[in-house]
Amino acid sequence: MNITAVLQPWPIEAVAAIVAGILILIVPRILNYVVATYLLVIGVLGLLHTWQAHAVNPQTVMAIVAGAVILIKPAILSYVVGIYLILFGLLESGLLRLW
Repeated sequence: MNITAVLQPWPIEAVAAIVAGILILIVPRILNYVVATYLLVIGVLGLLHTWQAHAVNPQTVMAIVAGAVILIKPAILSYVVGIYLILFGLLESGLLRLW
């Protein structure tokens, strides 16, 4: 079985989420750092889409800010993730529009 052929159609975001989930299950004490790294990776990938003539999504900016805040102050992980998820849901549903 060729692993690269299997993973080729998978979005990078999906692979990052699976890797983050596995790391958290194997070593739960690094939860804060895994979540922060995951959010930063998702944010950077979102910024890379801007090079393809796409506008910057508010979700991209939120992911980068949330990841940086969690790295700076890991103790507030639950608050940052909660606020991030609420804002993400409001933006995705169209109830909140930033630009």
